[in-house]
Amino acid sequence: MCVYMCMCMYVYVCVCVYIYMYVCACLFVCVYVCICMCVYACICIYMYMYIYIHTHIH
Repeated sequence: MCVYMCMCMYVYVCVCVYIYMYVCACLFVCVYVCICMCVYACICIYMYMYIYIHTHIH
């Protein structure tokens, strides 16, 4: 799921930036942002699930 979300974000951001701004550094910036967002999202989802399970398991 995280990988899929990351790829979607990568394509969307890169296409938008490339088409509307024609930035040469688009790919570099996009990959960096994509990886950061993907990792952050994965951590958030993991923590949420961890807390949810531990608060509802009792």
